[in-house]
Amino acid sequence: MTAVDLIVKKAGARTKKSQGTAWGKIGDKIDKISSARPDDHISTILAEMRELDIGRPDPNSFYRKRELVQPLGKAVLKRVGKTYDDFFIYPDVTNGQYTTSAVSSIRYLMGCVRDDTTAIVELGSGWSVNLFQIYVGLGQTRSKTIDYHGAEYTDEGQAAARRLAAHDGKINYHAHSFDYRNPDISFLNDVKGHILVFTRHSIEQVDVIDPRLYDMLAALDAEVTLVHIEPTGWQRDKTLLYRRKAKDNRFFEDIGGLMLSEVSSRRRQLENAAWWSWRLDYNLNLSTIIGQASKKGQIRIVRREYDYVAAANILNPSSLYHLEFVRGAAVEPTT
Repeated sequence: MTAVDLIVKKAGARTKKSQGTAWGKIGDKIDKISSARPDDHISTILAEMRELDIGRPDPNSFYRKRELVQPLGKAVLKRVGKTYDDFFIYPDVTNGQYTTSAVSSIRYLMGCVRDDTTAIVELGSGWSVNLFQIYVGLGQTRSKTIDYHGAEYTDEGQAAARRLAAHDGKINYHAHSFDYRNPDISFLNDVKGHILVFTRHSIEQVDVIDPRLYDMLAALDAEVTLVHIEPTGWQRDKTLLYRRKAKDNRFFEDIGGLMLSEVSSRRRQLENAAWWSWRLDYNLNLSTIIGQASKKGQIRIVRREYDYVAAANILNPSSLYHLEFVRGAAVEPTT
C-alpha cells in the first residue's frame, strides 16, 4: 500500500458507541477534578481540560483607537475584503507574516444572546462544553434568567454534562436525548421570549439530517436564532456536492491524491475539505436545507462565513451560518 493509498482510504463517521466511550472518559475526568478540587470554579475545570476559549468581544477596537497602527491593520484587512466595522475578522501575525484571524466562536455565540433570551440550546451537545463556556462568559447573574439545554445523542454525553452542572450548582442546565435523524425539541414548546439554538461540529457526524428540524423550530412560540458552526462550507460548490451525493468514490480518491499540490490555492482547500467529508461520511445536506428554508421565507440569513477557522484540523474548517426564523411566515411543512 502506497502513501497515497493510506491517504485516500475511507474511514467512516464515528459510531454512537465510540462517541459514548469518549464522553464517558470526559465524565470520569470531570469527577476526578471535582473530587480533588471541590471548590474550584467551573471555568477552572474547563481551562484544565483545554476547553476555555472565549476571546475578545471586539479584537479590532485596538486598531480603531490607535492612529499609529490603524493604517497597517486596515491594509491587512483590505486584502480579505474586510474593514474595522466587522468585528468578526481582525489583523494578526502568523509565522512571521501579516494575516487575519477570526473572533472566537464562543464569543460570537455570546453576541447572539439578547436581553430577552430565556433559553440557549446546543444540538448534538456532547458534554455541553460549548454551553458551559457561554455560561462562564455571560456570568452567573445574567444566567439566572436563562435555561441551558444540552440536546445530545449519547447517554454518556448527557451524564458527563450533568456532572459538570452539578459541580457548579447554579447553572439552570437540562440534558435531553436528541437525534438529528429523528429530532424532538418538544422540551422547548413552552419557552417564551427568545431562544438561541446552535450547533458546533455535530451535524458533521450525520450524513443526512432530517429537514423537519427547521419546521419544528419555526413552530415554536418564541423568537428563534439558529447558528450553525459546521465544516460544511465545501457544500457551496455544486460539483463537489453532486459528486458526494452520487457516491463517486473514484472522484474523491483522485482528489485525495492531489492533497499536497498547490496548497496555497483556495480550490485545493475547498476540495480537501470535501474529500475529508467524503472519507468520514460527513454531512451532505445542511446547505440544501438552509437554501430551501430561505427560499420558503422560513428564515433570514444574517451572516454566512465560509471556512473561517480550522484550529483543530485544517482539513475540516468551520463555516458559520447565522439564521433568524421569521415568525408568522406561511410555509409548507418539509416532507
